[in-house]
Amino acid sequence: MSIITTYLEDEIKQKLREQGIVIWLDKDAHYNNYVDELITRHRQGEFFAPVVALRGSYLEMLFALESYGNGLVPEPLLIHLPGHTEETIRKTPILELYRAGSRFRKALDTLIREAATGQVTPTELENYLSQGITDLTAAENWLENTLSQPQDSLAKYLENISLEWILAGLLDLDSIIDKTKKLRAKFPDTHSLDTLTQHLYRHTGMDEAFLQFYCNQETLSFSRLGEAFAAWLMCVEYVQDLNRSPHLSQLQPLSQLSSPLRKNCKHLIEYLRQRHPDTYAAKAVIVESHLEPELQTLTPEELSKIQTFQWGETVVLAAAVQALLAGEFSKVLAWSQPRTELPAFWLERSQSTALGQASSRETQRSHKIEWTLIQAAATLGDKIQQSGRIKTLDNLRAALEYYTQSGYQIDLAHRRFEQQCLNLLESKLPHFAQLQEATEQLRRQYRVWVDTLAQDFTAICQKDSFLPEDDLQQRTLYDQVIHPLTQNNHKKVAYFLIDAFRYEMATELLKEFTEAGSVVSLKARYAELPSITAVGMNALAPVSQGGKLFLAGDNGFKGFKTGEYTVRTPKERVRAMKDKSISLGNSSKDIPSFNLTEIRNNTTSKLKKSCADARLIVIHSREIDDAGEANLGLATFETWLQQIKAAWNHLKNIGINEFVLTADHGFLLQDHTIQEIKYGSKKDPNRRHILDLEPRSEEGCVTVSLSSLKYEGQNKYLIFSKDTSVFATGNPGATFVHGGNSLQERVIPVLTISGRYNSHLGMGKYLIEAQADNNNIRLRVKPAPLPQSVLNFAEAKTINLAFHVPNRQDIQITIKDVIGAGINNQLLQIPVTGEWVEVVFDLRGQRDERVRIEIFHPDGIEDVEATIPQEYFDVSGSLKTEVTTTQAPTSNDWQDSFADQAIAQVFLHLQQHNSITETELTQILGNARKARRFALEFEEYLKKVPFSVRIETTNNGKRYVKQN
Repeated sequence: MSIITTYLEDEIKQKLREQGIVIWLDKDAHYNNYVDELITRHRQGEFFAPVVALRGSYLEMLFALESYGNGLVPEPLLIHLPGHTEETIRKTPILELYRAGSRFRKALDTLIREAATGQVTPTELENYLSQGITDLTAAENWLENTLSQPQDSLAKYLENISLEWILAGLLDLDSIIDKTKKLRAKFPDTHSLDTLTQHLYRHTGMDEAFLQFYCNQETLSFSRLGEAFAAWLMCVEYVQDLNRSPHLSQLQPLSQLSSPLRKNCKHLIEYLRQRHPDTYAAKAVIVESHLEPELQTLTPEELSKIQTFQWGETVVLAAAVQALLAGEFSKVLAWSQPRTELPAFWLERSQSTALGQASSRETQRSHKIEWTLIQAAATLGDKIQQSGRIKTLDNLRAALEYYTQSGYQIDLAHRRFEQQCLNLLESKLPHFAQLQEATEQLRRQYRVWVDTLAQDFTAICQKDSFLPEDDLQQRTLYDQVIHPLTQNNHKKVAYFLIDAFRYEMATELLKEFTEAGSVVSLKARYAELPSITAVGMNALAPVSQGGKLFLAGDNGFKGFKTGEYTVRTPKERVRAMKDKSISLGNSSKDIPSFNLTEIRNNTTSKLKKSCADARLIVIHSREIDDAGEANLGLATFETWLQQIKAAWNHLKNIGINEFVLTADHGFLLQDHTIQEIKYGSKKDPNRRHILDLEPRSEEGCVTVSLSSLKYEGQNKYLIFSKDTSVFATGNPGATFVHGGNSLQERVIPVLTISGRYNSHLGMGKYLIEAQADNNNIRLRVKPAPLPQSVLNFAEAKTINLAFHVPNRQDIQITIKDVIGAGINNQLLQIPVTGEWVEVVFDLRGQRDERVRIEIFHPDGIEDVEATIPQEYFDVSGSLKTEVTTTQAPTSNDWQDSFADQAIAQVFLHLQQHNSITETELTQILGNARKARRFALEFEEYLKKVPFSVRIETTNNGKRYVKQN
């Protein structure tokens, strides 16, 4: 076969193997003769797939197709339809078959251009095609005649090596010790360089006009050709990304380059950028200087699309900040997404910046952080701009549908935005003032949106009801969802009661559970009013009696009566579930109940033993609510979501196959834009509701009777603000509130996951290695070595890791930058390549101190052994929280990190006596030489102790002083 036919047939074979049934639409019937040959070759066993062609009669074709397509898996089948397009095929009796197959089209000129690229020069190819070729055989003859000219040895040599090899050789990147074998040695003179230049012209389109433009009429040398070729590849990519005619006339022909040539150039420039980033960056700077007149004409919008050069990155960043302030969020998203969601070469250049270029590295890191903030801000702004009102809705069901389909997305974007601001927005950023202003604007816009939404929802409740229909009530969830699952002897159910698990949080976990291969469903219900833990948590147990809730006591919400006891604690909730769902024959066996920490800390065998024969397991989680109440929510929400996922995975691995995750209530995130409502003394109200003996008419508030909510036992009234305002309680700094009637507080998720038993034996085992330096850590993840008798399961491509300070919830860790890995909501995504990843982080607490951190795998998907580096890290005492400060640990386990126990004794002396003189140091270490050695290694030793030490110079020598 000829070159053109071989190219065509290779593409058809690949399509058949990938798609099975392939429908070939041949509009101009160019390929009839070739297809007829394929039919004959298949009959003779020379072509692997059957071929059926339309040759006038649809009926004959349908008869010919009867014996194909009857199996469960489609067999490869090529159907040739000359004279047809996507439109005309709709009017034929084979439309159904067309829809079942995969379409294939190939215009004759496209085929010739693709097959002949690299074989002949672009000029020869385009001149031939301009004659209007309509015959495949004639094209094959033309190409054969053109290629019949004899080739010299250098041309044959070039045909047998790859374009990547040629590019590397031209830039002296071919790592060959023997200089005689390097590409440079093959092309020592003008004649040989002309052969190489013609080869590049045929394969990439780099012509003489561009060489003259870029080389300024200089005599072409091997090195100069390499510089020009790199410039050509960059210019081709630049022109294609520009999407308009370039300003420089010398670059304008590049926009007319054929698709195959553009494809070759794109492949080569990506190869250079990925495999040789330092060389690419250096060459790009040189090319930028040649193109300065061109690049100066670009607008910020155009610059935002150009990834080839670093030129204008600062301009685009500044323009994005201004567009953010102007509320042009869709524009900002278009600029920011390529820089945050995909690897951005110039933003990631800090990975390879030399240590001596600290200023450049810090600038690139600042730009990366600012783009992250801009992306989060623009996402929130765009979601708010696209949102609508719900005031036209008639009932609670419609309001719930609105919120679970689109409304929650704004709250998710808002939480992520506030998390990024907390973690990344700091005064040393180049555009801090403008970003701070944009942050304030967005907070005000969000407050307007959320207040309007709350007011509209309150109006719907007043018109419809504050208590939804039976299937949307929190109080019926156990009876309608959990109890039926427990009655199936083949199901083992885990029931998660998660405090403050807001609906938008469940949507985040939904994606992760779905990717894990489980059957997942997310629905929603309304939390009971008021949306507080004392009500919602207990309503998740089977406490409803005839649709009513019977309040315990005569003042406030202190649990619900059910039969002979009151349900108000986790233990009593589990008791009510047992009484409802576990048969009398097993009544003596308790339902296993855990908190989130117990699930995480239990070994698989111990957990499996605890849950043996249990059809229902209950997990209570208060971490999200506790963190929120302590004003630590934004810093820790993602951590606790990952802990929930890890608990799910741990339970799944012991054979639990049904999971239901739900919440007692949601919450509102607050800031200084919130309004306070004064009511009585500051001790009278809760932050989001008031319980009163009488119905009251307060401005901006709504009154709801307990009886209308079907509460029995108290004849009182709840008062709620119509918007997101809070009642003055003497705690104005709270950033996390609930108890009210907003959708954010009332919509709770019902996340159900069904999956097969996954043995933990199938989990991959990995090791974490870490090296610490100040508040930076280098780490990597490697598969653990396995005994020869142990099977090696498929390895994960990435492992999620997180940082925390063990037993110290009052210390906040913020990851500021990651070099060599991804990061998503403070979760590190470490590639399992054995390559080192650099992590920059800071620690904030309520006092200055030094602590160790733990690096762990929060998902529980793989078997990853957590590690605690020996070094201690500085904590900045700049964090204000509601958490009682945990006392610093007083154990001396840090001594074990010193191989020389004499060194440990020195620091133990410092810990106990606060100082040590040079004379005392010499006595402990044994001699003056060891004391001098201690002074040299002091900074390294200091990393391993949980306190700081300063050095003072006195008349009697050095004095080491412990700092409090």
